[in-house]
Amino acid sequence: MKQIFQIIGVGICSSMLLIGCASTKPTKTTYSFSEYRAVQASQTVATAPLIADLVVSEKRVNYAERINTVISEMTASEAKALADKEKETVIANAVKANKADVLVAPIIDIQTDANGYLVIEVTGYPASYKNFRNASKDDLWIVEKNSAPKQDEKKAAVPIALPGKKK
Repeated sequence: MKQIFQIIGVGICSSMLLIGCASTKPTKTTYSFSEYRAVQASQTVATAPLIADLVVSEKRVNYAERINTVISEMTASEAKALADKEKETVIANAVKANKADVLVAPIIDIQTDANGYLVIEVTGYPASYKNFRNASKDDLWIVEKNSAPKQDEKKAAVPIALPGKKK
């Protein structure tokens, strides 16, 4: 009888050890991120105006990516959120693939393929900044045109009468 209890005890302990040591398949996590940011001067730093030439290619380029998420099970708002998020990545990848700084006049087409995946296509003219230089007096019109007015320089809105309407 003592041997039976020992065998049962060893069996239970062995089972618990095997269950506790069950192998789990490790998951492989991957991450990819790409972002475009316009450099903006901080309010605490004074910057000198900088001018550059934008050299735009005459050749329009196309770049497309298939997003590996099936959207057929998603709601319309979830699908739109996914498309909006992925669109930015595809634009950045298109800029990098064409060794450009920016795409001029980009057109973004988002479609669903026959298998329910999003396909995002970007078409535009690759452009690169060249000839960086400090702004001279001759360039001041560019700086003034592209600068936001200071708080005290904002002009008051003037009401305009539309044709056929009285003031």
